[in-house]
Order: sequence, then C-alpha cells, then structure tokens
Amino acid sequence: MQTSRSLEQSKPNIDPQRIHHRQRFWQIIFPVLIVSVALVAGIVYLLLPAGAPAGDVAGLAQTATVILVLPLLFMLLPLLAITIAVIVLLGRIAGWLPNVSENVFAFSERMRHAIQKGTSSAVAPLFFIQQRNAELQQLIRSIHPKSKGQGGL
Repeated sequence: MQTSRSLEQSKPNIDPQRIHHRQRFWQIIFPVLIVSVALVAGIVYLLLPAGAPAGDVAGLAQTATVILVLPLLFMLLPLLAITIAVIVLLGRIAGWLPNVSENVFAFSERMRHAIQKGTSSAVAPLFFIQQRNAELQQLIRSIHPKSKGQGGL
C-alpha cells in the first residue's frame, strides 16, 4: 500500500503555471505577432511603390485609401456570406413553397367556411324572430288600417 508521500513522489514534476505560460505564448501571443508583422510588411510593401520616399502625395493618398477600405471590406465579408446563404436558401424553399401555400390556403378556406356556417347558425334564431315579428306587424296593419296611418286591404 502506497502512502501519500510515495504518491507525490511517483507523480512527474508538473508545473501548471509554466505549461499555461507556454501554451499562452504559442496559442495566443505568437499568432498575433506573426499576423501583426505580416500586416506591417504588407503596408510597407504597398507604400514603397506608391512613391512615399519621393514625396508623391497622390500615390500616398491612393495607398492610404486602400489601406482604410480593406478592413471595411473584410468586416463586410460575413454579411456577404450571409446574403449568399439566404439567396441559396430561398432558391431551395421556392421549390416546395407552392405546395405548402396551397395546403395553407385550403385549410384557411375550410376554416372560413366553418366559421361562416357557425355564425349563420348562431344568428338564425334572431332572423326567425325578426321575420315572425314583421309578419305579425303586417297582419296587424292589414286588420287595423288606421294604425300607422296606412290604408287597409
């Protein structure tokens, strides 16, 4: 049976802080440095042919415009990808959309018919009462011609 002291001795000497610092350098700091150096080299490459050492202001202005516009173009690249994806998705949806819309239209027509039938049956007793009331008033007018100032039959 091993004691706690023998377990500690059997473990390799691992320093988590040192491992973390090494991983941080190689996974974060080193790639950022490489990309930064590449960007600076690209800017210098663009500035040299533009005539910056000779004092050509027009070439320098054109280069500065390109340098200012490139990040904007790269930021809008995901928006372009999303737009293309939406267009492709709409193209695929357009194939089965008429069938689905036909089913939705048929369902809404059945619902409209059922609702119309229900409301007609709900007001039928009121129409019946109104009709009988009108018939009764006509009967009273025909019997008593002087009521409401109308002539009899």
